[in-house]
Amino acid sequence: MPELDDIDSRILGILVEDGRRSFREVARRAGITTPTVQARVKRMMDQGLIRKISPIFDPSKFRHGLVFQLYLRVDPAKIEAIAGSLERRSEVRAIYLTTGENNLTLRVAVDSLEEMQRFTEALDREFGVKQNSSQMVVRIFKDDQAVIVRPGLSVNLKCETCSGPIPAKPFVLRVAGHERFFCCPMCVQKFREKYEPRLKGLELTVEGPELR
Repeated sequence: MPELDDIDSRILGILVEDGRRSFREVARRAGITTPTVQARVKRMMDQGLIRKISPIFDPSKFRHGLVFQLYLRVDPAKIEAIAGSLERRSEVRAIYLTTGENNLTLRVAVDSLEEMQRFTEALDREFGVKQNSSQMVVRIFKDDQAVIVRPGLSVNLKCETCSGPIPAKPFVLRVAGHERFFCCPMCVQKFREKYEPRLKGLELTVEGPELR
């Protein structure tokens, strides 16, 4: 399982503080070169560690908009399917699997109490889920990254072919400078066979524990 080194953690820490910073500014603060920052960020995006860089809004600054925390009790056997469906709804801003009786927590942003009512009715109608309780967020004092970034932090990867976990060092297929990660040579081969027409003519290199 790959781990963050000191350079990765410095870059991520600077971007968590302010994602607007340019690669040049990140490099200056981290004490490294701009090309190093570009290469490291690209690798972490290829790994899925950085999903996207987007603005964080303070709802109190907007004339319209209400934010709620909803605490739900969901059948554990259905929780992944329900979370996957809720993830596609624009009003759902965050989904957390939690311990305790209420095992699914949502952060929901809506324009009005009426819209909130329609959302909770949809939860019952479409998923058979009723909220146990809810709270309206009236002010945000701090809303930082949930992960504490530090050197040595393990990064969980999923195989590009079978979507299974990668328990040790991954097999890496570099396609025209972009990295794809696999659990075994067989999955690498299946990926190459599946996308053979698209990969034709591109520069390909494979690295893995058994190939070094």
